[in-house]
Amino acid sequence: MNPPDLSSLVFTLRPLQAATDVPHLGRAAHAVLLDAVRWADPALAEAIHAGSDVRPFTASDLIGYSHRKGLTPEHACTLRLTTLTQPVTQALLKATSSEAEDHAAGRPPLSVGAQVQLGAIVFRVEAVVGDAGLHPWAGATTYEELSAPWLLGRENPDAHVTLQFASPTTFKSGGRHVPVPLPAWVFGGLLERWNAFAPVAFPPELRRYAEECLALSKYQLKSRMVTLMVGATMQDGGMRIGAVGRARYVATNRDRYWLSLINLLAEYAFFAGVGAGTGMGLGQCRRLRDEG
Repeated sequence: MNPPDLSSLVFTLRPLQAATDVPHLGRAAHAVLLDAVRWADPALAEAIHAGSDVRPFTASDLIGYSHRKGLTPEHACTLRLTTLTQPVTQALLKATSSEAEDHAAGRPPLSVGAQVQLGAIVFRVEAVVGDAGLHPWAGATTYEELSAPWLLGRENPDAHVTLQFASPTTFKSGGRHVPVPLPAWVFGGLLERWNAFAPVAFPPELRRYAEECLALSKYQLKSRMVTLMVGATMQDGGMRIGAVGRARYVATNRDRYWLSLINLLAEYAFFAGVGAGTGMGLGQCRRLRDEG
């Protein structure tokens, strides 16, 4: 099997101290991921830092705790990091490996037993899961494996696609952030990320197909506000309002080629995220197959 281009790692983290009024930690998770890549491959980290705004990774906020009750050492939480290119995937896997103890830079920073700081809070890594069979938000694949069923006609493309927006999802439009997952914004953004990192680019007309031939047919969404953090402080004006929940899209034009690409991008959303701010906790997304 070829080394994965795409990965989704789920970390079990245990806080080493109690904390209340825990802020949104997506930016802190972004910093943790970049530090891990820098540990494994300093040149790659520098290239990412100097590269385009389309980042080859996503980072979640801290998952599985009560904002009202805060954090306690008795209750572990999770964190999810995804990667969109083989070099970044390999660097992150190296930073989590217990077999890399002899690295010149010391112990892998995200391996089991390591301590990780998110904002002002220190956690211990208790588990790292990258196998889809062990966690529904974990997994790894290549662009070829992900695209082959759709591009080679092995799968019949579904005219209905349902996405779950698991963290606040918002889109930039006209200088504003809009918390509405319209088809053109959802699949247009996924197309941009695919063409930035995949070995085979898709035609830009796919965005037009999403805008003109996909409709938002059913949804269960609510808005959620987050305040982004810079360093250990809250950023003034850093409010984001995003949509969480489910949205179902239906194709009014069922051309097999375009619909196959839409289905493929829906699968890609699991790794790439959707909307703005996916590198700092926003836009965590996956396709739902059992729609009922």
